[in-house]
Amino acid sequence: MRQNLMYKAYVWLITTIRDNGPMTLSEINSLWIKDKVNEGVGLDRSKFFRYRNEIEEIFHIAIGYKSKEGYYIKNPEIFRKDSIENWMLSTLAVNYAIGECADIKDRIGVENIPSSERFLRNIIQAMRRNQMLHISYQAYGRDRVSYYTVQPYFLKLYHQRWYLIGPSDSKPVITLALDRMKRVRNTGTEFLMDRSLTVTEYLKDCYGVMKDETLEAEDILIRAFGTEMNYLRDLPLHGSQREVTLGEDWADFRFRLRPSWDFIGKLMERGNRLKVMEPESVVAKIWTKHAESVKLYKENEESGEV
Repeated sequence: MRQNLMYKAYVWLITTIRDNGPMTLSEINSLWIKDKVNEGVGLDRSKFFRYRNEIEEIFHIAIGYKSKEGYYIKNPEIFRKDSIENWMLSTLAVNYAIGECADIKDRIGVENIPSSERFLRNIIQAMRRNQMLHISYQAYGRDRVSYYTVQPYFLKLYHQRWYLIGPSDSKPVITLALDRMKRVRNTGTEFLMDRSLTVTEYLKDCYGVMKDETLEAEDILIRAFGTEMNYLRDLPLHGSQREVTLGEDWADFRFRLRPSWDFIGKLMERGNRLKVMEPESVVAKIWTKHAESVKLYKENEESGEV
């Protein structure tokens, strides 16, 4: 209970200073009492400095001080990073915000993350200990269960699903969705892993969680029309995204990644609001998929299904 209150205090301090800073300690304390963060008990200087140090240690968020102005976030760029610290902060902030709104819980909708509560903890423990996992797994479209011994290198949350990535006894690298796992057992057998490896570096030129080794990373230029420009600015499709040209009602964005079918499918979701300008090989993939869709609808029309 005490730890929960401490994390609530951390989140409150971070978001309050981020959204209102720079702030003096007096201004922070006034809002602290008003919001009843610690049941109306004020925030003294020693407790604030302790929380400040713990916030930097846990979230890597540094709270600086400017004379005559007050406290501010020294590294605001962390809020724009695809980092575990930023995800953890966002998750905690949402949890606490919703937790305080039990009276209107029927008016708030959330998305389910399949099997995160069933296997996630065991997998994380194995990752910390560098121990192999034996996994029973049934992929979509498969009648039989498959069995893998996996070195749990990385975990990645993607489209409301957790994925485990690592070398296995059957493939150099395998990617398994946690919601398709039937059983996860820690073998107790240790493996060696290069500590410099990160999931961000491993997937830096990929869209999603699948790394297709048959594809090379390419420079891809995409034109966004109308309000789609704003969507891409607010929610980039990929970490390599850069806006390079601005027109009257369009903007060009450049990417550096492997043009996998996952990425092609994402572009096609945007319909006529996005157009691939280059390279021709990616344009051809778009044409192919659109032609297959048109053919499917024509077949349905001819058979009277439409």
